[in-house]
Amino acid sequence: AIRIGIPTPFLSTMIAIMSDTVAARPEPTGNPGSYLTWDVLMMGGLSIIVCLGAWAFMDKTTSVYTVATLAFALAFLVNHPHFLASYMLLYGDFGKDVLRKPRYIWAGVAVPVLLGSWLVSCLITRNATHLGYGVSAMFFFVGWHYVKQVFGCLIVTSVQRKIFYKPWERRLMLFSLFSIWAMSWIRSNAGGNPEPFYGVPHHSLHLWEGIVTWAYIMVGLSFVAVLVMHVNKYIEEGVKPSPPGVAAVLSLYVWFIPTFEHPGFALLIPLFHSLQYLAFVWLLKRRQVGQASLGLEPREGRAVWVKRFGGFMFLAFALGALSFEFVPKALDSRGWFAGGDMGVEPFIVVFNLFINIHHYFIDNVIWRSDNETVRQYLFQTSARKEPAPRPPEGVPVRV
Repeated sequence: AIRIGIPTPFLSTMIAIMSDTVAARPEPTGNPGSYLTWDVLMMGGLSIIVCLGAWAFMDKTTSVYTVATLAFALAFLVNHPHFLASYMLLYGDFGKDVLRKPRYIWAGVAVPVLLGSWLVSCLITRNATHLGYGVSAMFFFVGWHYVKQVFGCLIVTSVQRKIFYKPWERRLMLFSLFSIWAMSWIRSNAGGNPEPFYGVPHHSLHLWEGIVTWAYIMVGLSFVAVLVMHVNKYIEEGVKPSPPGVAAVLSLYVWFIPTFEHPGFALLIPLFHSLQYLAFVWLLKRRQVGQASLGLEPREGRAVWVKRFGGFMFLAFALGALSFEFVPKALDSRGWFAGGDMGVEPFIVVFNLFINIHHYFIDNVIWRSDNETVRQYLFQTSARKEPAPRPPEGVPVRV
């Protein structure tokens, strides 16, 4: 369920509309805009609609083979590229910082060397137990990353509309989002062992089951607190929340709260996470290339778009297919290290662990409001090159 996608033409159409809408029509404080826009769908609205559709039209006992097959096929077009786009941003757009700034050195050099060395040692020694620890770590970081991305969607779409939150308001909203992830993680570690990951067993922590109830209570209380905060903000300041931000936040509840669990929908959750991510990658690169093509002759401008924008997207697609499918499957076809608790596709496991875990550390450094590139292109509110609103310095947006 890690590698899900959606057709690129559909994605490109939605993002093109979304980015034009966000760029061309800045909203003043207190007037966040409509809930019937493409950016609302991309930030989470579509996932809510699909979840409701799954419950309304798909029996939970029905085989999900068709959905699983479709999800796997679409993974090539969205989920794989979303991972590799982060590598291209780190080592391409921000490559000059990888050997200069401590935070980038950690994410771009230290983490991949340490993580890669450990995973290779697991293969060579056929240590399925340690690989199982890696699987547990991957799910831990993936859940954490989902929360930070949703928070980033909320902050970025709010700043684009000139809606700002006080530090304590941001902390409250972030705490509420983390409570959802914590509930899901605690729940998954309070029961029996989960299903093996490509044949590699990983284990539950067998936490006291009573703590799950307290986790549910914390989710409910923090939700009410955030709701009250927004009502008070509207009364005192006349400020309504950003509709895409609301959609992103509500989508996290739909993804993680057990009440909404549906086997058909669950297979598509990584798809919607990837759509959120690629929306911002698309917007960032679109504005970068748009600025670079200003003043060029029409033919030269088109060439720049094809090379720098189309080339970026195609390379993300190609590298994603190689990294998640073709290379690891070619190695697994040789039968190296397979068998027993190592499963029949140990290279698929190792490649998934490396990319998923490293992806968390990459995003932890590149998607920040103190990153000048992010501030310039993501927080821009006008196609006429108005100065970007400045969010509080150092706020991690992490989309």
